[in-house]
Amino acid sequence: MNIDFRTLPVIILAGGDSKRMGEPKGLLNYRGKPFLVHQIEQMSEIGLSEIIVVLGKDYRLYHEKVPELNGVAFTINPSPERGQFSSIQCGMQKARSSVASGVFIFPIDVPCPDREVWEKLSNSLDPSDIAVTIPEFQGKKGHPVLISKKFMQHLISCKSDSRLDFEIYKQIDLKKAKIISVNDKNITRNLNTREVWKEYEELK
Repeated sequence: MNIDFRTLPVIILAGGDSKRMGEPKGLLNYRGKPFLVHQIEQMSEIGLSEIIVVLGKDYRLYHEKVPELNGVAFTINPSPERGQFSSIQCGMQKARSSVASGVFIFPIDVPCPDREVWEKLSNSLDPSDIAVTIPEFQGKKGHPVLISKKFMQHLISCKSDSRLDFEIYKQIDLKKAKIISVNDKNITRNLNTREVWKEYEELK
């Protein structure tokens, strides 16, 4: 059963401390605009229509520097110190009412991959059998990951100090995860330091 990726919500995780970067990653200047805005524009261009951004302690800065964006919902993790999983749960709670088949989880510090990545993940998700689809580039797994509605409900019920990767490993062991080979290095990028960010800025 093929699922149209354009019907699936995307949760962008932008609630971390960004300690190694030194400032919120989504507010880094990228080609004259906040990186979060660039990411959202890329997603909108390929057809993703429901975008949920989870913010943390820097939410006031985001509201100050990021203009109101059509079709984008913002939610705030009231306790970001609990870690990324708590932000994932906040985003899933926000998306819950509109999730028919699944939801993409996407960290802010991963550049938006090509349309083909999103399509391959959604076309490989069978909500009756597969809990999660994961992209892989040259043997290295990355993001976004696509969570089925059933698996999402399980994750919401987990303790807030759980870890998504551990929960996904369990699904791999249960043969309820699909690893999807893609040809886009962006899925494995992690823009979490100044050095890596500078290298990315210099790419065409």
